[in-house]
Amino acid sequence: MTTVAERPKLNGHSLDNFPVPAQGSPGTQVSPVTHGNQGAPGAPEAQETPGNLSGETKVVQKLRAQLAERTAIRGIQDDPNWTEADTPKVIQERSKSAEAAKLHNQFRDPARRALSTSRWRKGITFAAGSGLVLSLMVSTANVQGTVAAGAPPFSGRWWFAWSVEPAIAILMLSLFAFRAFMASRGEHVDDRWILGTEVALLGTTFMLNSWNHLPYVAEKFDVVSLVSHGVWPLLAVLIVTCLPRIWAYFGDLDHGGAVADEDLVEKSAVVRQWIADRVLPPTPSRIAIEKTFREHDIKISTRTAQRVYRCLTGRTELL
Repeated sequence: MTTVAERPKLNGHSLDNFPVPAQGSPGTQVSPVTHGNQGAPGAPEAQETPGNLSGETKVVQKLRAQLAERTAIRGIQDDPNWTEADTPKVIQERSKSAEAAKLHNQFRDPARRALSTSRWRKGITFAAGSGLVLSLMVSTANVQGTVAAGAPPFSGRWWFAWSVEPAIAILMLSLFAFRAFMASRGEHVDDRWILGTEVALLGTTFMLNSWNHLPYVAEKFDVVSLVSHGVWPLLAVLIVTCLPRIWAYFGDLDHGGAVADEDLVEKSAVVRQWIADRVLPPTPSRIAIEKTFREHDIKISTRTAQRVYRCLTGRTELL
């Protein structure tokens, strides 16, 4: 019995099923594939390599872009302008600081201090004048009620009662204006007639304001009612008396300017002290000033006495 040799198999399949290419036809040459570990036991099977052998994938390109960005930022950060340049907030603060320094220097300037004094004097005068007008208005109503004494409205006595307090107020305001003007010229008015007139006006307006509320006149005496009606004329007189003195103090302020003649300043201060002590009259003449200095064994020339007199009278432009 004849035995047929078995055909070799590939991966369990018979080679009879595969066609055999003809000799000389293209594609029949098979190049052998060699591996570095070919024939080694347990060698892994060959795997396909990617088509892009340079490795520049999208991930690598993205990382390279981030690296370039960080490198550029590092170069900019090394620039000293980041720390030396002023920010908008710093520029704003520097501007405010410079403005505050200029204002501080302005307050030391004699002209600026004189302007500030003038503004304060104006504000105080306005406040005191407003209080004076208010007190006179209330006092006018109180006096009208006292003088009218229940007269019918719009009658002759009723109208006359409205004119009593304004007449007193006009004279009082005239004296106030006179004393204020003299105070602005460095003169303090102590005339007995003027002071007596003010006392008489005060007594008259106080009596007319509080007559119906005095003891033994009012049906039921009430201290609060008496004070509330009598305080208004007192307030008016206090304002008229004090405000000229306030003006005088403002006028005597030294704003820190350059002193042209220290001897003149000292002599003027001595004369003002003598006026306050009533050694000299309120408005001394040049002869009286010179004579008083010589009586106190203080040397003074006629020229200096004349300049002191002009300072007291406000004629400083003639110095």
